[in-house]
Amino acid sequence: MYINSFDERLERIDWEPSAVPTRQMIDSVLASRLQLQPRGAMLSLAGAVTGILIGVGLKGMMVPGSPWGPGTGLVGVAGSVLAQAGFAVSVVAALMAAVKGCKAPRLMQFASINLLMIAVLLLS
Repeated sequence: MYINSFDERLERIDWEPSAVPTRQMIDSVLASRLQLQPRGAMLSLAGAVTGILIGVGLKGMMVPGSPWGPGTGLVGVAGSVLAQAGFAVSVVAALMAAVKGCKAPRLMQFASINLLMIAVLLLS
């Protein structure tokens, strides 16, 4: 049905000027809003520690004297695989955080610090 005027619309929804919203209506409106998640230092710290571990692993793959460096056999292969897998997961997490930045701010916080620490260690 097509409603022409504003008054007809108000009559159709049974609106009264003195009516107050019910408690259920207020609760439903407040529940539908996204809750803001507080950003703590724990995610930044976890991202930094994880990034440092992955960065040290990647850096140690090229240093001849390290326990998982070149010429260390099976231990070197295992350490290299772990470091490369960690780096791959970090890059994927950073890409996901870039795509879902607004919906997942905690992932963005962790992934950005993580990738920053890896880059800092690799460039040092």
